[in-house]
Amino acid sequence: MKEESIIKSAKELFSIYGYKKVSMDEIARDANVTKKTIYAHFKDKETLFKEIVSNEIQNMKTIIEKNEKLNIPYFQKIHKTIYDLLKYKNENQFLLRTIKDSELINNIQAKESIKMFDNAVIEYIKGKIKKAIEEKKIKSCNIEIASFVIYKVYIALMYDWNSNNKPLNEKEIADNITAILKDGIFI
Repeated sequence: MKEESIIKSAKELFSIYGYKKVSMDEIARDANVTKKTIYAHFKDKETLFKEIVSNEIQNMKTIIEKNEKLNIPYFQKIHKTIYDLLKYKNENQFLLRTIKDSELINNIQAKESIKMFDNAVIEYIKGKIKKAIEEKKIKSCNIEIASFVIYKVYIALMYDWNSNNKPLNEKEIADNITAILKDGIFI
């Protein structure tokens, strides 16, 4: 119970102030425990931060598992899962603050955490591409590159596109990505 309280307080404080600006004293005060209690559960602030990141990765796996149970076509399921994962990333204050810290203050823990998140999504895509190739649903390709490109296209259309253009809804994103991947752009 105390461990959950520590994690909850640390996540809230990291979400507001970022990793570097939060002390173990502040976490202890917010969680209504002593610093000694925190250190009984976590070796240091970095270990506590990694535990929160690990919990976020587990939340992502829950999204994947939920979507895998849906009775919808294969490629629609893949799209929905990638979309839901990126939407989760964009709506999660802890992840948003971690992204900001990784970009603005070059925080190593933040960079590693975002890399873990991105790698988890890319690994999901790689698994789906590999399965689709094995089942002859798509032609053979470089799975590493294809996964990376698909992930970056989603990011571009979900976030970067909106800053300069009329925002796309989920269906428009899926339709455009599917059309480009399936049909290409060459005549």
